[in-house]
Amino acid sequence: MADSKAAAASPARQSAYYLLGAALQGTGALLVQPFSIRILDPTEWGRVGLSAVLLQVGQVVLSAGLPLAITRAYFTPKVGRLHARAIHGANTALSLGISIAAASAYYLLSPDRESAATFAWAIAATGLLSVVVGAQAILRSQRRALSFMILSGGASLGAHLFGLLAIAFIGADSVTYLIAFTIGMLVTAGAAFALASPLWPGKAWPAVKGAFRLGLPVVPHSMAIMLLMQGDSFLLQHFQNSGGVGRYVAAAAFALGPFAVLSALNNVWTARIFEASQGERLAENIRAVGNQAAIMGGAIAIGGSAAATLGMLVLKGDDHEVMQLAKVLPGVACGYALYLVAMSVMFARQKTGAFTWVTPLVLIATIGVAVLPAQSDHYWLLGTVKAASFAGLGVAYYIIAARMLPASIPLRTYAVAALGSAVCIGGNFLLPTTAPVGAATISVAAIAAVGCFLAARRRGLASW
Repeated sequence: MADSKAAAASPARQSAYYLLGAALQGTGALLVQPFSIRILDPTEWGRVGLSAVLLQVGQVVLSAGLPLAITRAYFTPKVGRLHARAIHGANTALSLGISIAAASAYYLLSPDRESAATFAWAIAATGLLSVVVGAQAILRSQRRALSFMILSGGASLGAHLFGLLAIAFIGADSVTYLIAFTIGMLVTAGAAFALASPLWPGKAWPAVKGAFRLGLPVVPHSMAIMLLMQGDSFLLQHFQNSGGVGRYVAAAAFALGPFAVLSALNNVWTARIFEASQGERLAENIRAVGNQAAIMGGAIAIGGSAAATLGMLVLKGDDHEVMQLAKVLPGVACGYALYLVAMSVMFARQKTGAFTWVTPLVLIATIGVAVLPAQSDHYWLLGTVKAASFAGLGVAYYIIAARMLPASIPLRTYAVAALGSAVCIGGNFLLPTTAPVGAATISVAAIAAVGCFLAARRRGLASW
C-alpha cells in the first residue's frame, strides 16, 4: 500500500523531496562544522575533515556502481523486485565485509595509532553508508521520495549531529566524533533495512553477477568524476599558497550547487528512463526527460551566475576576482545535465564499458589544460576550464549514448540551453561586481526564468 501511494505522488512532489534530501546531504556537515571546528583543536579537526573525504571515496569504491544497477534491475518484468533486493543484499554483504576487514587491518597495521583509530572508524562508517545508498536505490525505484529524503538526512546531518553532541559532552577529540558518527550511521542503516530490506544474493545469483558486470566499470569513472568536481582545488594547492586555495574554495558552492540540484532531480529522471527501458517507449521517455534536464541545466546556470555577485558579497565580502569566478562556475550545469541523461541511457541499454576510459580521459585532458590557469590569480580562468570540462564530458557521453539509441537525447534543446547560458554568463561577467548590479541581475534572471518556463510548458517541454 505504501508503495502504491508513493507511486501516485506527482513527479513535482518527488522532485521537491529529492531536492530537500540533497540539501540535507550537502549541508549536513556544513551546518555542524562551525561548532565542531571551535570545539576541536586544528589537528583533531583535520582528522575529522580527512575522514569525510575517506567516506566519500570509500563509498564510491564499495558501491562499485551497484545503486544504478539496482534501480535498473527493479524494472525487470515479473522478477524486478526480487532481483533488486538480491543485488541490494550483495551490496550490503560486500560493503560491510570489506569495510570491517579494511578498518581492522588499517588499525592493526598503522604505525600511528593516534590517528589510526579515527580513520578506522571512518572506514567502518563507509560500509554503513553504502548500505544506505543501496536501500535508496530501491526507494528511488519505488518512488518513495520521502523515505529517500529521510535516509539522506540521517546519513549526513543526523550522523554529524551525533558527532557534535559527542565532542560537546563526552570528549573533544576526533575518535569520539567518529565513533558517534558511526553510531548515527548505524541507526540510519537500520532504518534503511526497515524501509528496503535486502535479500540473500543467492536468491537471484545471475542477476547479481549481471549487476557487477554493469557496475564495476563505473569505479574508475566515479573516481575521475570526483576529481573533475574537486580537483581544481588540489591544483591550486600545488601551484599557489593556502590563501589562494581558500579564496577559490569560497566560491565552490556555485559549482557544487548545480551538481547537487541536478543529481537530486536525476533520481526522478533515472527512474522514468529505467521503467521505460523494458518497453517500446524508451526513446520517447528519454526525449521528455532530456528536455526537462536541458531546461533545468540552462536555468540553473543562468540563475546561479546571476546570483553570484550578491551571494559572494554575503559569503566572502568584496573580492572582485572571486565574484568573477562565482559568475563562471554555474556554467557546469548544462554539460552535467547532458551527462546524467546519457549515463542513464547507457545503464538502460546495459552497456557501461565506456565508463572505464571516457571520464578518465576527460580528466587527463582537463588537467593538461588547467595547469596554466591554476598558476594565475585570475581564478575565473580555472573556473572556465571546469565548466568546459563538463561540457566535454556531456558531449562525449552523448555520442556514446546516441549510438546505442539514436534520436533519443534532444541535443538541440541542450545546444540552445548551453548557448543561452553561455551568452548570459558572458554578459554578466562584463558587469560591475556591485550590490545594486547584483540585485538587478537576479531580478532580470527571475523574470526571464518565469517567462521561459511558461513558454516551455506551452510547448510541452517542461511538464512535471
